[in-house]
Amino acid sequence: MKTSLGSRTFAFVLFTLLVSQPVEAQQGGLRQRETNSRYQEGDWISYSVARYITSIAVGREFVYFGTRHSGIIRLDRYQYRWEFPWTTSNGLADNEIWAVAFDEESGYIWCASHGAISYYHPTARKWRNSYKDEFGMSFGDEIESIGIGREKVYFEARSGRVFESSRFGGIILTTTERPDRNSEIEWFGRKAQRSGDYPNFFMSDGYLFDPDGIVEDFNFRRGEIVTAVEDDWGNLWVGTWGLGAGRGDLRNQQLDMHAFGLASPSVNALALLDDVLWIGGLTATGPITGITSWDFRRELWTTFEQRDVAELRNDEIYSITPDKESLWFATGHGLALYATRKSEWRSFDVFDGLSSNLVFDTAVDDSSVWIASDNGIDQLFKNSVGKKDSIKIQPVSPGNLGLVNVRDLELVENLLWAATNSGIYVFDTAKREGGFSAEFQGPITNQITSISRYANELWFGTAEGVEVFDLEEREWLGSGEGRMISAKYINKIVATKDAAWAATNKGVMKFNRKDKNWRTFTVEDGLLDNRVNTIMLDGDYIWFGSENGLTQFFWNDPVRID
Repeated sequence: MKTSLGSRTFAFVLFTLLVSQPVEAQQGGLRQRETNSRYQEGDWISYSVARYITSIAVGREFVYFGTRHSGIIRLDRYQYRWEFPWTTSNGLADNEIWAVAFDEESGYIWCASHGAISYYHPTARKWRNSYKDEFGMSFGDEIESIGIGREKVYFEARSGRVFESSRFGGIILTTTERPDRNSEIEWFGRKAQRSGDYPNFFMSDGYLFDPDGIVEDFNFRRGEIVTAVEDDWGNLWVGTWGLGAGRGDLRNQQLDMHAFGLASPSVNALALLDDVLWIGGLTATGPITGITSWDFRRELWTTFEQRDVAELRNDEIYSITPDKESLWFATGHGLALYATRKSEWRSFDVFDGLSSNLVFDTAVDDSSVWIASDNGIDQLFKNSVGKKDSIKIQPVSPGNLGLVNVRDLELVENLLWAATNSGIYVFDTAKREGGFSAEFQGPITNQITSISRYANELWFGTAEGVEVFDLEEREWLGSGEGRMISAKYINKIVATKDAAWAATNKGVMKFNRKDKNWRTFTVEDGLLDNRVNTIMLDGDYIWFGSENGLTQFFWNDPVRID
């Protein structure tokens, strides 16, 4: 196998990584020594941006791609299907990978990240990490090349220093040996570069190829090939800086790109409709941002951006609400509607009647879309969504809700509950009247952030913790369900039959209904980031959105007690 990584390209990647903020896994000084033994492989899986490829290694079953943000992503080299990636959620020390290598004889996978050198034991299915300062390497230096020898593994740094370890793991030591003179060593990463000459590949799906090593997509985005590996089957596996990974067939000169990962690491909104997961965020963190759709059945990742979709006026997403064959997106510039069958977008803003363009959430019933913004609540009548001139939008209680910041909505039969910065607002949609709740022993703060209903309970996330209201008994529940995580700002609350989940800036808290205890999950368990923005339950699995990406957790494993 040979790797292509031109010196000009590598210098560009090196410069970009140096001036960018590294994605650190060591929050609060945490160091993962190995994969968390409390969980099975696959219990925690995380996804982030995977368009920036740094290194490639071809294994027996998978092709391994090191990425800038998303750890190591893995493509089945025979079926061309993506397997879940390896990230800090699975035991890696860091998600910024500089070099990845495969040992054909032992089956071990080695990688060098910004923080550590790591190896994966294929039998134990565990990662083990050695941090740079522990073997005398500066965190300002980076391992650019990994060499697999007969007895040792070699790691060559940008500074020229060389380190070594046993092929089966162990202590990493500095060495004065010149492994570059040993022809029996197979190199991966920077040291395995070649000339960079490519065939004049044909491409489909709107991509174009420049023989100088540039891939361009149908939206005129360019991705330079920064690494390429030829396998024994006549395939050239390529990694680009900006457009992800691809496979070139050297026999028929066809290059196909394999999209994978999020448009942006920021995840603030999640929705599931017809086996398609929709993902939205707020932070613009690169040349490509936007909305991501992940079709589980077709294993298809698609990105929708404001710059490419004329009717999508803004791709900063606060929430996503499924509605039969459509989705409603609360955005930084109005409300967006996507009809999935027709693949059509439409947007609504103040010129259509909205009280504000800053929309935080929506709730839907058969006839209306209820729209929460920083200027109260609006009602959009669905039967008016036809021609543009027929749109009917009217404010809800403009006298009471004018200039009120409404963050979340929950529709319970005919009652619309609203989380606002002035307390809990309740609107009777049948009687068309409402007001702020003044229930005795209610929330200790007026800043309500999130609402979730399960059965006869309403769970409220606030700036000071969690509060629970029993709709049937018309009373607030005390310690146990509520008021047990005081002084914690709740970003999102989700109540279910077995548990309630609260997203905070210090991890996710789970309330177990059976024993009435709260338990906290953090990066030590498998979260990608302790700052969790949103939560979505999906049967035995639950999804967490953070500023660093998306994490799935197999929470209802019958053989594990959390």
